[in-house]
Amino acid sequence: MSGGNQRIPAWRAVWVMVALCGAASLTACATTAGGASPTPGAATATATATSAPTGATPSASVATPTNAPSQQLAQLTVYVGSNNGAFFGVNAQSGQRQWKVAIQGAANKPVTSNGLVYVTTQSGYVYAINAGHVIWQAQGDSAGSGITGRPALVNGMMLGATENGVIFALDATTGAKRWQYPTGAAINASVDALADGTLYVGASDGYLYSLNIANGTLRWRTQVGAAIEFTTPSVFNGLVYSGSDSGALSAFHTSDGSLKWKYQAGGQIFGKPWVDSGMVFFGSSDHYLYAVNASAGTLAWKFQTADSENGSPATYNGVVYFASGDNRLYAVRESNGTKVWSYSNGYSFDLGRGWPVITQGILFTGGGDGKLYALSASSGHVIWSYAAGDPLSAPTVGV
Repeated sequence: MSGGNQRIPAWRAVWVMVALCGAASLTACATTAGGASPTPGAATATATATSAPTGATPSASVATPTNAPSQQLAQLTVYVGSNNGAFFGVNAQSGQRQWKVAIQGAANKPVTSNGLVYVTTQSGYVYAINAGHVIWQAQGDSAGSGITGRPALVNGMMLGATENGVIFALDATTGAKRWQYPTGAAINASVDALADGTLYVGASDGYLYSLNIANGTLRWRTQVGAAIEFTTPSVFNGLVYSGSDSGALSAFHTSDGSLKWKYQAGGQIFGKPWVDSGMVFFGSSDHYLYAVNASAGTLAWKFQTADSENGSPATYNGVVYFASGDNRLYAVRESNGTKVWSYSNGYSFDLGRGWPVITQGILFTGGGDGKLYALSASSGHVIWSYAAGDPLSAPTVGV
């Protein structure tokens, strides 16, 4: 790693030691129905902020709810994987496990579409799963190097990147290799792919890459100024936002990679910046969550916690949700950064798990204590928790 304000996430040291699925075939690693009963819990919720935001207050606006399928909760499934080779489907309303399947390696945050869920693993495997049955299994690159980021689905292709520096595309239906592009530098985060046929990802060589999804050819690459190791780019309204190890958040034009603005935070940037209501929200190892004007790069406010902001924030109904290395989930107002509530289970909600997803007023997140949590987005109180038994990745919700 390079850069002046670095912090090596604890999950990294743990996940490289995870147990694999053994020599059994995927058929032998069969699905299991049922599961433990959900466990009720209680949040630590407060109405006022204990950490004062810093900076000017932008005009208030209401965020668009994220990841909100139209189906009833009882018809939705929360998909989540563990550090030790298990992948689960849990009913979004009841918290009851519907199925479990064995996979090889620690799971990353999955993505779902048309009844299929796709997940990548630290051991370099990619899976397409339907209702607990593996439809296909593939490797990201020919070397079988590890994958640390969430996959992306665009135009019938499943896209990702490996620790060996290879950006790849697989056929989403069959898992067959479409193309791969070697950057020559390790990639430890997710790609961001758009319906317009463009893909963006940062690498440890300090370059932000943009490729054509159709054939994997390079559109452009631009030097960010420091290694990009644990942050995923975010694209919105003609700009791609990328953090780096130096603590700089930069906005580049998607057309040619030219720089529009740069904002300097006080530490290494982790996770994926979240863009909503004209603001970019991102966390840093300097213990702050930042809100920066998306078009100008000026600070609106920042909110301090007791440790590094290792996760990726998400917004819902005017509130920003994020995890901190101090073992707490936080909800703060988009408009001014005042605290709505916080919740602690006594275990980590860090980079591998700290990417909450909010559906129909419920926040779902995986925990270092081996539980999948469903919390009220408005109050932070636990609705149910499912005990998977091993530390969990960030989840996703779908049919």
